[in-house]
Amino acid sequence: MNQPPGYPPPPPGYPPPPGGAPVQPGAPADPYAQDRALSDWASQRGYALGSNPDFAWYQSWFPFQYAFRLARVGRELRAQFGEANLFVVEAFEADEVKRVAGEDRHIYALVTSPKLAAKVSLRAKSGGGLVNEVSRGLGSLLSGSSAGSVLGDPTLEQRFDVAAPSRDEGNRALPMPIRQFLLQTNWRGILETRPGGMLVIPYDRRSFDAQTLDLVVNNVGQLYQLLVAA
Repeated sequence: MNQPPGYPPPPPGYPPPPGGAPVQPGAPADPYAQDRALSDWASQRGYALGSNPDFAWYQSWFPFQYAFRLARVGRELRAQFGEANLFVVEAFEADEVKRVAGEDRHIYALVTSPKLAAKVSLRAKSGGGLVNEVSRGLGSLLSGSSAGSVLGDPTLEQRFDVAAPSRDEGNRALPMPIRQFLLQTNWRGILETRPGGMLVIPYDRRSFDAQTLDLVVNNVGQLYQLLVAA
């Protein structure tokens, strides 16, 4: 190799390391970095992480009022907080239109607890993707129901679709602190409760990574505490 004019000869480099040459700038990122970060995060918090959850168990929770019908589930996170058991799973909706639009992936967070005693279903009227927005809009036009007709709370029902076995049970299931939280935080998603269990599907959290799951676990904990505090 000819030396460029005005440049001294470069000093010799280090011998190659035992594992091969060092990674050069611009080299492809480690494809397993995110998986390791998720595993480390779960281990640090004492959560159990799995890749082969029992699809039949998740299916056995159905029917729901608003939750999306499942085609399959992916990875799973399990945790226990006192009397409450938490199951967070990567869920894929059985809807071909949403699959093509890239809107079929969700995070399902299910909680089992003896402190949950009443049944109610709640769904944000905005968020969740374009396909959801269109279908909800058509449903609202056809239903003819007015805000406040279910719980007698038009403030909440202007922002959320609500279904309950009766007005009394719906109001017992949704004490005022959780209504304030949902409205003040502009919470968007699906929340369904029943005696012994609850389901949360956040519209704005869909990735199964450490940062997203940290937010999901904290949010589900907030919702649960507000539901059982009364």
